[in-house]
Amino acid sequence: MREAVPVFAVHVALAVVVGFATAFQPGVNAAFASHAPSRLHGGVLNFLVGLLAMLVVVVVCRTPVPESARLAAAPWWAWTGGLIGAFFVTMAIFLVRPMGTANYFAAMIFGQFVGSVLIDHFGLLGMPAHAISWGRVAGLALMAGGIACIRAF
Repeated sequence: MREAVPVFAVHVALAVVVGFATAFQPGVNAAFASHAPSRLHGGVLNFLVGLLAMLVVVVVCRTPVPESARLAAAPWWAWTGGLIGAFFVTMAIFLVRPMGTANYFAAMIFGQFVGSVLIDHFGLLGMPAHAISWGRVAGLALMAGGIACIRAF
């Protein structure tokens, strides 16, 4: 049981690094988009570079080519990940400049937590169910207060 805490701490640290890096993504995309005929080109570049990076990861990790029958057996909603990613990137491109990076991410992360609590509560997407508790509701309320603080100060 002693190993679980250090492993979890490493996972949390990596998630924090991912969150830190992600904070730069809308600004990076917006900077590129300011040199293109449309802000949407920032999103196109994001996905093009991301596709190339993922292809390199797949080759380096030597993962097998997926079988079409297994892909076809995936639930319909499993195919929406790219659409959700495109929605995220598009909205970030349009919202980060008028809102500011901190305000945008505070609101966006709040939305992620609300969605996550609902996914947990109902056991959606094949995830194990974790009932909504007063502690989770209090956490969401504190986050809403944090959004107000970030906006006000």
